[in-house]
Amino acid sequence: MRYTPMILVVNPNSSTSMTQEIQENVVSYFIKKNVKTNLDNIFYYTGPSTSPTQISDIKTSFESRDACLPELTDSNNVNYYDKYDGILIACFSDHPLVQSLSDVARANKSKTIITGLLNTTINFCSLFGDRQFSILTSNNEWVTILDNAVEQKYLNKSSEKYWKGTVATNLEVLNLHDVQNYSAIVQIIEKENIRKLHSDLIILGCAGFSAIYEKLISTFSDGQYNVKFIEPVTMGIETLLFMIQWNSAK
Repeated sequence: MRYTPMILVVNPNSSTSMTQEIQENVVSYFIKKNVKTNLDNIFYYTGPSTSPTQISDIKTSFESRDACLPELTDSNNVNYYDKYDGILIACFSDHPLVQSLSDVARANKSKTIITGLLNTTINFCSLFGDRQFSILTSNNEWVTILDNAVEQKYLNKSSEKYWKGTVATNLEVLNLHDVQNYSAIVQIIEKENIRKLHSDLIILGCAGFSAIYEKLISTFSDGQYNVKFIEPVTMGIETLLFMIQWNSAK
């Protein structure tokens, strides 16, 4: 029987509602793919109460790292990183928890693969080599942070000409799924990501978008725009599944 890897999806903030939305989107994704067996081995972690309720800037990124790392590296904790084949840090940023947890795993010679949302999606878009891509994020503070991270760490000479930058909805993370904000988000996508930046691929640059991912696909499926949305959490899980299976192949 083929081994199904165990994956832990880490929501580094303390908002359980966001973790629930992430989980619901992942369940919907694998049910549609008719790969329900994966769901039994995907687990979810929410940051402790000492972690910020939402990650809105570099300061809260490090605060969430400092809150989560002790639990994830405690061998007596149910969420101990080395119990899993893969860890996905489900915050769309160059989140410091990715590097810090990777450093611990490397020092302990662990085989656990640890990755984040930003690197997996940017690398995916870069593979096409001919499609323009941009990010849709939450508040304005993330625009410069994400642009700098992408341009300094994840682009190469081939992909940099297709990178179009980051667009903000000017909404806080926990307000992205509010139905009252949906029309405004659609208008921003049309005006900025599509008409201004001419994006072929739009990365939903916050786990908070997971609740409206399917709705966005439906809204933009009328053929007026040839654009595809990338949902980072499911892409991150798929990336981990492939890496783990490849790494364990004899």
